[in-house]
Amino acid sequence: MSYEFHVTAMLIVIFIAALAMFLLRRSNNRLSIRIGLISWIALSAYFFIETIIIRATTAPYSFLNQPMSDLGVTTCGTDTYVLASYAICSPYHWLMNWTFFLTGLAILIGAVLIYPLWPKVRSTKVASVFIGIFGVSYGISGIIPADIDFNWHTLSALPGMVVQIPAMILISIAIYRKLPRIFWWTIICTTITSAALFSLFLQPVFTSLPGGLLQRVLYASVYIWLTGTSIGLWSRKLSR
Repeated sequence: MSYEFHVTAMLIVIFIAALAMFLLRRSNNRLSIRIGLISWIALSAYFFIETIIIRATTAPYSFLNQPMSDLGVTTCGTDTYVLASYAICSPYHWLMNWTFFLTGLAILIGAVLIYPLWPKVRSTKVASVFIGIFGVSYGISGIIPADIDFNWHTLSALPGMVVQIPAMILISIAIYRKLPRIFWWTIICTTITSAALFSLFLQPVFTSLPGGLLQRVLYASVYIWLTGTSIGLWSRKLSR
């Protein structure tokens, strides 16, 4: 299947998801919240899927040093994009790009549909927007692989490396009295993702730092936070 076919299919999914979110928010608040919570819990599947894709690569792939984007490169060989002077061959690149796309979409859906569960303050509204931007940024990585257009792939991914941190800080400020367990969970995950981002900034100086691992920690800490937070919100909601 061609790259153009995948992009068309992804755009159709976006349209259907947008329409579904609009209808759910208008007609059934309880169902929409539940779908939002499930969307964030489903993020834990990313780690299982990535493991399958890494095992299927036919060129050596370094989990510690290579970026996640290499798994979505659509061609095999060397110099597939600007910074890749090494060999890349990921037969399941289509699965990786769909995983990037659907992961970002799930984050965005959760940000929109779970919003009513947060305290009704300005900071949670801003935080939800930031989480939505995080999801959109991540999803575009699947629509535009690095070898198709490296500049757009990189530029679209940059917001998703940063916006989750102020989002998590704003959430923690809003919930520290009402949701103390989720507050401390948020603080722990914020600290981890912030440390990973800071370490990535240091990598040009300290070249021995494992860039691939740091990138995974940067994103995985957010996935785990969203999954754990949704479970905490669900148990609190159901216990009422």
